[in-house]
Amino acid sequence: MGNPLHVCFLLIFLLWSARAHGESIEGLVVDEGGAPLPDAVIRIQATETSTRTDFLGRFWIDIGSVEEVVLTAWKEGRMNGWVKAAPGKKKAVITLKSIPLGDNKDYRWISPDPPTLLEKIDIAARKALVSMTGKERWKSRFERNCSHCHADLIVAQWRQDAHARSAKNPIFLSMYNGTDAAGRTGIFPGYKLDFPKSQGNCAHCHVPLHALTPRQSGDLTEATGLAKEGISCDFCHKIRDVDVRPDRNYPGALSIKFNRPPQGKQVFLGPYDDAVAGPDTYAAIYKESRFCAPCHNAAFWGTPIYSEFEEWSNSPYSKAGTSCQDCHMPPDGVATHVAPPEKGGVKRDPKTIPSHRFRGPGDLQFMSEAVKLELDATWEGSVAAVRVGLSNEKAGHHIPTGVPMRNMILLVEALDSEGRTLKTLEGPVVPEWGGVGRPEEGNYAGLPGKGFAKVLADVAKDFPRPTPDFRIPAPHWRQTTILSDSRIPAKGRDTSYYRFKVDSPREEKIKIRAK
Repeated sequence: MGNPLHVCFLLIFLLWSARAHGESIEGLVVDEGGAPLPDAVIRIQATETSTRTDFLGRFWIDIGSVEEVVLTAWKEGRMNGWVKAAPGKKKAVITLKSIPLGDNKDYRWISPDPPTLLEKIDIAARKALVSMTGKERWKSRFERNCSHCHADLIVAQWRQDAHARSAKNPIFLSMYNGTDAAGRTGIFPGYKLDFPKSQGNCAHCHVPLHALTPRQSGDLTEATGLAKEGISCDFCHKIRDVDVRPDRNYPGALSIKFNRPPQGKQVFLGPYDDAVAGPDTYAAIYKESRFCAPCHNAAFWGTPIYSEFEEWSNSPYSKAGTSCQDCHMPPDGVATHVAPPEKGGVKRDPKTIPSHRFRGPGDLQFMSEAVKLELDATWEGSVAAVRVGLSNEKAGHHIPTGVPMRNMILLVEALDSEGRTLKTLEGPVVPEWGGVGRPEEGNYAGLPGKGFAKVLADVAKDFPRPTPDFRIPAPHWRQTTILSDSRIPAKGRDTSYYRFKVDSPREEKIKIRAK
């Protein structure tokens, strides 16, 4: 160890150096009882300038020469706090309130939408009672809906996303109930047709507000009101942590640790440690891929069905620190406020505001940019030799991923100068699951090309099915095994080769195309 006197002088020099570059504010962070809080994060709001309190709850931070700044503070288990600071004001005290402990299973979820006429009447009546009695317990639960502060950006973006429609997705409902697009029943495959006496765990991902309501069944068709909003704002912003279990047998809400406050209290968790417009607090998980794992990392009967999180975990993206949010919630580069200034919003760098549009399968450009197709063709006498390369360039998981019924089909064809299809001499063909029948009706089995999918097969050979050959591909809710998995992993590449016979030796021009 060095000389203690030298260490003391060094600390004094470093402290002096930190203060010498601008106006320095000294402060203290305490709890409700006035006890100091060490290791709290202090930040000049909406900037990267931050520091931490020492073991006595003290801090020093350089605020430059601005007229006034907002200093915010956060510590694990505490609400975000703040104080205004300006040159000449040498000391600042920030009090951090405790987050309500536990998880209130009787919590009444907040609607993302503006209040209805009846709810507005309730708000006005409650405000009148508060004014008359001075008791805050009369406050209406409709007054602080999400659109109150976030209608123009966050809620509007979320409304365009599949999360907002998870409880009403027509494909999902038809697969659950065993119906077709017109609502006719008895159409296989269908979960309720295979398991008429079981509700399943589907609601824990698709209709979580219904699944989490005490004394409700897991039958998602019984969801009403706010529960039909799917993955709502309030649901996501009550998540304290998630439990990523190796067996993956607890999908959705079953693996989520919530922080639902008791009646009369409120807390919103999120990715900002300097958000102070409401009862806000920071949680690191909002910037981690683990946040997505409960609904995107599930196994049924031990067979991995939804494996996006595991695929990402084993990919180069995970090793590079690129999260799900980085790709699926990229900032739009335009928005500067999460909430308008009159609602407590603060101007931020557009690069720090994630979009709630959640780019995914519904975004054609996003999907197209993920895969790169390369096509080469050469003459070999009277034969056209073709090479097709497919690269998963931008997806942080396999392509395709998610529910196993998603698939990707590559079609390769060669045409002569008259537009006639040339005979295939060699090369792979689209497997049977690509559809047996007329290509113009969307059936591609047997055509030159390939199929990319996770194909499931029933484990039980005597499982009830409408036709004897309804075995492959099997729906993912049954007890299945993975028959094949030809999907392309992140940064992976697939190359296939084809040979087509040219009928006429005088053929000067043929067309090769792949899609």
